[in-house]
Amino acid sequence: MSFMTNIEPGTSPSPVARAARTSLAALLATAVWMVIAFGLVRNQGCEGGMECLGDALLTIFGCLLAAAVSMWPLLVLFRVRPAWPIALVGPVLFVCLTVVVVRSELAARTPWTWVLAIELAYVGAAILVDRRVNRVVRVAILVLALAAFVSRVF
Repeated sequence: MSFMTNIEPGTSPSPVARAARTSLAALLATAVWMVIAFGLVRNQGCEGGMECLGDALLTIFGCLLAAAVSMWPLLVLFRVRPAWPIALVGPVLFVCLTVVVVRSELAARTPWTWVLAIELAYVGAAILVDRRVNRVVRVAILVLALAAFVSRVF
């Protein structure tokens, strides 16, 4: 009795390649929308001071939301399949990481922490929704996200 093996390579990218593509898409979306946010804030005509802070924060968070919404088409463009679970789970993980960033006051000292949080959220989402990744790793990502979120609530 002979055993037949499949010697054809798998057509889907590895989990690492999928996470790398997701990271590039998140970086591109964040960069584009933050440049738009910077332009909008600069065009408001404010000369600085606290009177522009509310509008600036609203614009920046609006552009971060737009970056999250634009992730699905970018993931499709970067050939991350399926893209919709990552596009849905990424913002949830970002909210959990936002709690850590705000609580530890990292955003005030290092503004690029937001970009790192977005990157980690979408890489975590890509790993979390990939069924080929070990279940222990996926559960660890969930536990870390929940622990980050609960650390602020309690």
